[in-house]
Amino acid sequence: MITQQPPELIADALVRGSTIALLAMGLTLVYATMRFANVAHLEFATVGAYATISLSGVFIVPVAGIIGAVVAVALGAAVYELVFRRLLVMGEMPAMIGSLAVSIVVQAVIQLAYGSRPRNVPHELEQVSTVLGADMTPSQVQLVAVSVSALVLTGALLRWTPLGRKVRAVAANAELARVSGVGERRVVATVWAIAGGLAAISGIELALESSATPALGFNLLLPVFSAAIVGGLGSVLGAVIASYGVALLEAIVLALDFDGSAIPVSYRPAIGFAFLILALIFRPRGLLGAKVRIV
Repeated sequence: MITQQPPELIADALVRGSTIALLAMGLTLVYATMRFANVAHLEFATVGAYATISLSGVFIVPVAGIIGAVVAVALGAAVYELVFRRLLVMGEMPAMIGSLAVSIVVQAVIQLAYGSRPRNVPHELEQVSTVLGADMTPSQVQLVAVSVSALVLTGALLRWTPLGRKVRAVAANAELARVSGVGERRVVATVWAIAGGLAAISGIELALESSATPALGFNLLLPVFSAAIVGGLGSVLGAVIASYGVALLEAIVLALDFDGSAIPVSYRPAIGFAFLILALIFRPRGLLGAKVRIV
């Protein structure tokens, strides 16, 4: 039987899915425009979280969070220009291996600077309140609201602005876009900056909800990649839908009670992986069946 009521399951899925969706959207954008899986993308979440923690002693937390996100945006654009633009000349596989190396280096630098112990963003103790039948803290409500707003704004940017049209053109056919006068390099750098910002928001939210460790982003590798692949690589909407689907499945499975025994939380990554396997078997092209569609 399930030990939680539907409102509690939905609330858990909204909180967890919102952080996954931000990362999955950025990962999908980079893949759609550059055709390689960027493992280092998850480290932008860690950078955003630790930048916010460092600045929270100087600024109030909202201001520290904004500056932390800006740091991740700048890092995203810089990493593309200095590292991946050169690696992609050699092909997709060297770029993917290079992204793993960048991920390890970022984790090592953060651990060297901050240590391996969890770090927290300072904030006051919060009182749990009931929202639509579920117990949630004000931070969790804000997390969902900020995440959904960021997802909707990014989707609108991609759908209805000249930049969005350029991104879709590069994703569909980079050569044709280049011939048509689209500045591919500038578009891709902008995509990396957007992806870095979305990841930073996710990392800051995770740090506010619990704590930050050097492996904060890397720990989300399986659910984020599962959501991106299940959603149909290249489909931002598919990645977002799959993110909340993975989160809901995790919430349901972890709430199961087998005669007094429950599945440990440490098994959570395996749930997303199982979801990925089933999706690849029954829906190999993703939920929306898109290969290069952005929205």
